[in-house]
Amino acid sequence: MLDIPGQQPWNAHRVVGQSRGCGLVLRRSGESTATGRLRLTPNAFAERVAGLGPGERLAVIGLTRDDVGAVLAAGEIGRGVLLVAAGDLRHARGVIDRLLDDLAELALARWPDWPGRDGTAPGTSGPWLKAAAAFAAAGQPPRFRRAAPALEFGQLLQAVDPGSVILVAEVDPAAPAQAAPVIEALEWCAGHGAACILALPAPPPDAPPYDRILYGACEIGRSPSPAAARFIPSRSRAHPASPSEQRIEAALARDPELAGLFVGNEVVRVEGDGRQPRVDLLCREHRVVVEIDGPEHQGNPKFGQDRHRDYELLVAGYLVLRLTNEQVADDLPLAVEKIRRVVRLRRPVPAGDPIR
Repeated sequence: MLDIPGQQPWNAHRVVGQSRGCGLVLRRSGESTATGRLRLTPNAFAERVAGLGPGERLAVIGLTRDDVGAVLAAGEIGRGVLLVAAGDLRHARGVIDRLLDDLAELALARWPDWPGRDGTAPGTSGPWLKAAAAFAAAGQPPRFRRAAPALEFGQLLQAVDPGSVILVAEVDPAAPAQAAPVIEALEWCAGHGAACILALPAPPPDAPPYDRILYGACEIGRSPSPAAARFIPSRSRAHPASPSEQRIEAALARDPELAGLFVGNEVVRVEGDGRQPRVDLLCREHRVVVEIDGPEHQGNPKFGQDRHRDYELLVAGYLVLRLTNEQVADDLPLAVEKIRRVVRLRRPVPAGDPIR
């Protein structure tokens, strides 16, 4: 084990002083932390996080830990981000111990590409580096539980990403007892040089322990997504008044080769006078349309209209297969087989397949 003399003993209850670096800003008595809270778009939030310096901390309201990770990944901020696994740990020491375990695993994964491996990088501890390199070379995470946590934390951060790793932890906005150790652990991390994000999925009360992090917090504003993205359709897309469509849809869903290829009652975009055809079954991947026709399609004007629709779909690149209600009712397996053969015209099957 690594034992470095002269280090301060571990104190899980040490709270870093009130400074801008730790995100603690004094406010006047009675002033609400929600007053004038900054509202950011996800892109603006990612830009702000990218600019956080060592020891700076930011609380964000309206995102989970994983949401923050997704926003930062999409923003390609150019810095390493670690989503902290606090879980149900009840003490700050437990949160930091788990964080050190995770950083040691990440450092092992990066070995031997550690910056400052020759010991010349500023802040590098020669004894730690020597012991850590021996562990990593043997395939063991460089984790030393007898070392001072502050020293180990700083060395591991540098080994994982010299550009300053951003730590993201989720704070439960409705459970102060669970939030307190996470907040205290992130205060400790910020006090020892890490940039930290505290993610609160919802606004917490302006009371301990949340009041320590809310001043200067930001909120995420999102534009409402389109209605189509928020609509969850019923499982069946077949026309409710067409038993034939429902039967063929169910049969296709059970077929190992055709399952998932077709959706029902879909609009196909075609060139023309602006009227876009809605088809019974559509396979966009292979550009195949299946229409199930009742007796009304046998006479005019339906018959002529159907031929014009087939033409529009053809010039748009779709193959159209028409089946009658009777064909579906009398021989469902044959109807499915016809659909399979049309799909295979667009999707070559392996050589030797008996069905072409």
